[in-house]
Amino acid sequence: MKNLVLILLVIFFSQTLYAAEQAAESSSVLPAVPQIIGGYEASSGDWPWMTAILYAGEPDLYYAQYCGGVLIASNWVLTAGHCVEGKSASDIQVAVGVNDLTNWSGTRIAVKRIVKHPAYVSFAANDIALLELNSTSAQQPITIFSGASVQGIDSQLLGQMTTLVGWGLADTTTSLYYPSRLQQVNLPVIADWYCNSGYWVILSGSQLCSGYPVAKDACSGDSGGPMMLKVDGQWVHVGLVSYGADCQAENGYYGVYTRSSAFVDFIKQYVPEAKFTAAATSKSLPWLMLLLHKN
Repeated sequence: MKNLVLILLVIFFSQTLYAAEQAAESSSVLPAVPQIIGGYEASSGDWPWMTAILYAGEPDLYYAQYCGGVLIASNWVLTAGHCVEGKSASDIQVAVGVNDLTNWSGTRIAVKRIVKHPAYVSFAANDIALLELNSTSAQQPITIFSGASVQGIDSQLLGQMTTLVGWGLADTTTSLYYPSRLQQVNLPVIADWYCNSGYWVILSGSQLCSGYPVAKDACSGDSGGPMMLKVDGQWVHVGLVSYGADCQAENGYYGVYTRSSAFVDFIKQYVPEAKFTAAATSKSLPWLMLLLHKN
């Protein structure tokens, strides 16, 4: 009986999501390194802050890319903690503002310092890291969602349709295809229950669950890549790819993301130049001060 109820809930949930986006189905319990499945090609210049995390020793940009990140200040990149695990700064380079990994004339920037969150625990918790660059980038940094906004968007983001971008595995049905051009896909933020039950975990407040049962997902090569949402008229960083199911076996599943707003203090400690969303200011305060002054 319990299994029947669970099946009915999943079917109902999938049908609801079809109203906003296409969906499919799946199952798996083992975390794996995340790719974008079921997305489409991003237009050049749409995501200037998008950063390819590269193996420094591989000269070919296409083969060097193994994770994603975003520029949050002229010389700082935000990515996943597991993307830098076991690596030194000299092992990594970045390419900022790249769209096509096989056709890019920019300069690869060396990494000066890696700052992993002090409480990082693999995929399980605090999967976030900062890369200080040896030189600055002229590309536009992205603003980070602080949990507050002029629009008054719920800080939990439940039900919001986000956009994910990356160069990860894009086709598991016929061949293992890694695109050279940046891909994007729209994914809804959903209740933690779907990830908790799928991976036998309990998500913390610093994580969020997103995606569909199958067919649209992040995958191998997308780790650290940004989950974005338009807030107060601009694209902001609300999360980054942490872990999900084995997409080669499952062709997509709900994914677990590191929640940006949970790490505002950590980011500000090292990157004071980073920009964050702000709450609406009260318009009544100046009038109140004027009345007090007259009295």
